Amino acid sequence: MAGRDDDERRDENQETVAAAAGALLGSVIAGPVGSAVGAGLGPKLKRLVRGVWAELSESARQRQTDVLFWAIRAGIPVDEMEELINASKRTELLTGVALDAAWQTAWEDKVRTLGRSLAAGLLADDNATIDSEQMIIAAIADIEGPHLAMLELLAAWRPGRHSAESLVSGPLDLPKDSHDRPFDDGWDVAWREWSRKLIAYARPNLGPLAPSLLGTLQRHGLVVHNAKTGEAIENYAKALEEKIAGYEQQRVTGTHRLHRPPGVLNPAALAPEPTWSPTELGEQLFLRFRDAGTALDDVWSSGPADQQE
Repeated sequence: MAGRDDDERRDENQETVAAAAGALLGSVIAGPVGSAVGAGLGPKLKRLVRGVWAELSESARQRQTDVLFWAIRAGIPVDEMEELINASKRTELLTGVALDAAWQTAWEDKVRTLGRSLAAGLLADDNATIDSEQMIIAAIADIEGPHLAMLELLAAWRPGRHSAESLVSGPLDLPKDSHDRPFDDGWDVAWREWSRKLIAYARPNLGPLAPSLLGTLQRHGLVVHNAKTGEAIENYAKALEEKIAGYEQQRVTGTHRLHRPPGVLNPAALAPEPTWSPTELGEQLFLRFRDAGTALDDVWSSGPADQQE
């Protein structure tokens, strides 16, 4: 009964969409001719909507099946799949999030990465790892090619540190370079701080999209915004101190009479340009895509490699 109700409801929705589209087109064409066109297109659009819906549903189900296939390829025993999925509310939710993300993408590399992440969560021995994988899968769901190209730049490359080095250096040996700091056994950002200007230089096609891409990555905790507020305040205090000292010297010598409190012209110019850096989670997610064999589209990734030549 529930299945029949769903089918009837879907048919009603399709008829409504088709009729509304026909009426909209009819309203654009004025007069009786427009009304006739709108009425005539209704049945045709209904068939079109049904066809698109059927094709989307079929391809979506295939992508969800592919997620389970790649999870099996990543180590989930076929005969244990159902048991692992139903092991807890956490594993059920993890699977649901992964399958829902697959439904909403046509990117095969993303489907493969979702499968590997699902496997990592279902094979985990503790709830912390399962919850972490759920966060990773939720982030993967929001990421498309341009987002991954931006994350790859921030995680696998870094600006040059001195004049003898190229302005953009890399790709880094990850994850080795993130753990290869003397006297530090943990993860390190390894000088990976990227300004908007450097991002636009390294990846020209990503430059105009940078605010949107960085916003999505930051929302999922994959990158962090380095505002450098403390450094800006320090620069301002130093400039103001120098300004006051100069006025005081002029007052003592009588060369200038102070009429108002000294100030610093254009304090904003003293603020360092904000930068963005990858987080440890961001690097892990990038490596998850990389290890799944994801290839970046040249239209988004061109830039740094050419500058090494």
